[in-house]
Amino acid sequence: MAEFPHLNLKQKLQGRYQFAGRRIEKKTDPQTEANLKNREAHGNQLREAAQLLARDHATFLREREEQRLPDLFDDDILPIFLQVDPKDFDIEALKGFGIEIVSEEEDGFIIGANTDSFRSLTLKIDSFLREEGRSKDQAGRLWQIIHGTQWRVDYILSEELRAKYNLGISDTDQFTVDISVACYLKMPERPVRVEAETDDEYAAALARHTEKHRQLVGKKKFRERKEEESDEQFEERLDRWRKNYSNLEDARDAIASERQNYLTNFVINIYGGELLSSFIDLEDSFGFKAKMSGRALKDLIRGYAYVFEISESEQVEIEQSSSELANLNDIEILEPSEDSPTFCVIDSGMQEQHILLSAAIKTASSKNYVPYEDTTADSVPNGGHGTKVAGAILYGNNIPISGVYQPPCFLLNARILDSSNYLPTELYPPQLMEQILSDFDEVRLFNMSVASRGPCRLTHMSTWAAVIDQLIHERQVLFVLAAGNIMSRTGRNDRPGISEHLQAGRAYPDFLLTPSSRIANPAQSLLALTVGSVSIAEFNDADRISFGKRDYASAFSRSGPGMWGCVKPDVVEYGGDFLREKNGFLITQHNDISAQVVHTGANRQGFDVGTSFAAPKVAHIVAQLAKKFPNDSTLLYKALIIQSARLPEHVFHNPGTEALRHLGYGIPDPQRALENNPYRVTFVAEGSVAAQQANLYSVTIPAEINRAGTDFDILVEVTLTFTAAPRRTRKKIKSYLSSWLSWESSKLSENFEDFSARILRDLNSPEEEIVDNRSIRWTIWSSPTWGRVAEFKRQDSATQKDWVVLKSNALPRELSFAIVGHKGWSKDITEELPFALAISFEAISRETEIYNLIEVNNRIEIEEEVAVQIVK
Repeated sequence: MAEFPHLNLKQKLQGRYQFAGRRIEKKTDPQTEANLKNREAHGNQLREAAQLLARDHATFLREREEQRLPDLFDDDILPIFLQVDPKDFDIEALKGFGIEIVSEEEDGFIIGANTDSFRSLTLKIDSFLREEGRSKDQAGRLWQIIHGTQWRVDYILSEELRAKYNLGISDTDQFTVDISVACYLKMPERPVRVEAETDDEYAAALARHTEKHRQLVGKKKFRERKEEESDEQFEERLDRWRKNYSNLEDARDAIASERQNYLTNFVINIYGGELLSSFIDLEDSFGFKAKMSGRALKDLIRGYAYVFEISESEQVEIEQSSSELANLNDIEILEPSEDSPTFCVIDSGMQEQHILLSAAIKTASSKNYVPYEDTTADSVPNGGHGTKVAGAILYGNNIPISGVYQPPCFLLNARILDSSNYLPTELYPPQLMEQILSDFDEVRLFNMSVASRGPCRLTHMSTWAAVIDQLIHERQVLFVLAAGNIMSRTGRNDRPGISEHLQAGRAYPDFLLTPSSRIANPAQSLLALTVGSVSIAEFNDADRISFGKRDYASAFSRSGPGMWGCVKPDVVEYGGDFLREKNGFLITQHNDISAQVVHTGANRQGFDVGTSFAAPKVAHIVAQLAKKFPNDSTLLYKALIIQSARLPEHVFHNPGTEALRHLGYGIPDPQRALENNPYRVTFVAEGSVAAQQANLYSVTIPAEINRAGTDFDILVEVTLTFTAAPRRTRKKIKSYLSSWLSWESSKLSENFEDFSARILRDLNSPEEEIVDNRSIRWTIWSSPTWGRVAEFKRQDSATQKDWVVLKSNALPRELSFAIVGHKGWSKDITEELPFALAISFEAISRETEIYNLIEVNNRIEIEEEVAVQIVK
């Protein structure tokens, strides 16, 4: 047992809450206000736009008939593109307009499918013009309906496919594409039990009713006070909900099946194409891979209303640049102990008999997924790729050259890259992920140093990344992913390599922040642990110089932010760097600033650079955690990795947006992840929370630390990790995840009772928190205007870390924390999300030993859980 082990965090309260009913005065958008003031013009504009779309669709169908093309598209179902008030329009209300939501885009734009020849839309417009009905103002928040079809090219197609389409696609061109199709039904909310209404609550509701209807004549008497619902009444309502929910799930599956059958017929029977994958089903959509002609592709883009994303199948290629080292001296590698965890390496295979690897590889379970190469061996030139990754998992930054060594884990070999280091075009990555986790169904830890050539798209999570998120949530596994590399040279101005950036006048590190340098697919996965790279050392001679210094971002390491502004990469490790010519644009490599790797072939060791080798070094720490804490969750392993990470010295004291985009939360430290020291103490907790629930914890700060006269620096760090079910057709974390969690801390001099009352009352809108001189000035915080790092919000991720340096005498007697559940897209608010929480205190100047002081003051049995409910 460690001398300074992690401590269990004291939970003080767990309970369901309903937020207080506070009226929020909404500011009407000027565009909506103008529409409401000029109803006739706006209503007629919407009506004319709908009529024009209907005529265009009829013309499209007639032209296809004249060309004797197959009768494929329904007269009453047509694509529609519209814009709504993004701050004051519930897009679910579009169902009442006769419009099925296909996908949500930026700035209030919606891709939809009209399903009733605009009959419902016409009724809504009539209600708007006559100012009649409960939804008389709704059409004012529907800002515009877009005419034409160019929007389908601009919004549905990937950048590269869009460029080809705009240049002109011939009917005979052949395309291999990944296609995403919406399949969504709105589900009913799970009933909430009716509680008895107090006198104060009834009085407040009466006052609101009176205010709202004060100008009405002959208004009805206000309702009677609500009585508590009986067990029988609630169970009856709950049973009706379950049956309705189940029926709608069956209906949704039937719709998905119908659309999949339609597309199978479209691709294969109508246009003679080929389905290259099965249909990968997510909550609100499905994706698949197909080969089709240009004629078929154009027809699909123009006429099929339910498609929301089409991209050419992404090319996955790993750049190879390697040099060798001399043979190993006398060395003995022991087999991992029986209690060691297992890491599955998804890569190019391994040299399974390698002296440094063979003792750890479970060769009987190796699998090859490359259809045209029947081997699990790593045949990639220049020393292999999967072999190097495997070595980094076993040895981290210190590959032994002599002596005896026992690796911390076993390895499984899942070969997906061919001998040229390409992902075969026959493989569909989302389907491949599902197959690998099915084949290795008892494995919890996966490393995949494989990513697309270019940057990820930002509006919708890719199918590949979403499937990884889904598998992480359902299986409670951990994926360690490489952030992706910027190639040394590409020869393309639209997707430049490092050399092209330099030739265009974009210097390091500025080019790391360009859109083309964004993290690669699937590294944007919200729930995976994404790893970038930092430099190992500096280099400078007469002709060449390294890009960065030690601990600075590598010139090839792709940067964040990730989806919807989240921090990505999560962490960085030492992946080496390139050299550049002082008087030219040639990019080269040198052993002095490269990462040492296990090498295929006779020489056994070598050097290479890339995020491919930074990621498994983080996996090496994960393996040590899993070995030491075998019964803990992968969420806790992830939390401890993030908690141990720290920004390098050159940015730690003054972090900024660029630092987080390059480096995430910093470089992990094995010692901080695994245990503590006399100057550092880490508390951990695991649990689960549903939407509209909160878990509250507290840490007692001993008087020896916070008494008057003590003024040494205490670093306080907090990390929350959680998982939830994803869906793809919406944007932002709150719509992507079924539910989501956030954390909040007490203020300085705020006792637990006041903190719990504030949290249970106000945390549904964390941006509305009143910031005062008692507030802890966290580095990131829950608003981009509050923290020291602009542009980021702590809760915009499923990995939420924050930190602050406080004077010891500023710490309160008790510091409290809350994990709060929020509603996402799921209608079942009783579904609990698993989470892991880590809270650390560190005397960073090492003037005072704090571990034992804090440990003694927190040896208190966990208090009995108290259910708390605050009703409206």
